[in-house]
Amino acid sequence: MLITACSADLLSPEALSSKVTQASTSELCGAYFQPQTTSRGKLMIEAELAERGVNQCTLGNYGQFSVSTAGKTIYSRSDAPSVDTYDCSDFPTGAAAQKFFLASGGPVSDPHNLDGDGDGLACEWGTQIRKISTYRRPTPVVRRTYSKCYTGPRGGTYTITASGNKNYDGC
Repeated sequence: MLITACSADLLSPEALSSKVTQASTSELCGAYFQPQTTSRGKLMIEAELAERGVNQCTLGNYGQFSVSTAGKTIYSRSDAPSVDTYDCSDFPTGAAAQKFFLASGGPVSDPHNLDGDGDGLACEWGTQIRKISTYRRPTPVVRRTYSKCYTGPRGGTYTITASGNKNYDGC
């Protein structure tokens, strides 16, 4: 198991972030849906998969953990400004900001003032992950093909429907 409750609790945020970055996409998807994966682990996996451009795992959509916390004050934030303040514009994507935030001690602490509302999500990551978590694979386009017209033994014409029945409504 890539990230379990025991291993994640023993690793520093930087070490856990490094482990997530080095894991394969299939390992990340598998770990995300394991009940023993910690909250921080799920948040890191979501940000890493988004950075890789993965829209969906085989087991389903990821991102539900972040979406469930978006906009809710879960972690208290101090009003005192940080000495080392980053701005969301310092990162190319919300996922990159989220990865940095988590590797720096988030979501419990916010040393770089990236999560002002205390929901555990840096910058606009909540908005971005909501789009990913509601992603659905496009449904295949069903092309209607018109069956060949057959002539029955008594001269009537029919086509064969998709369910295999004869349709005598004409050709």
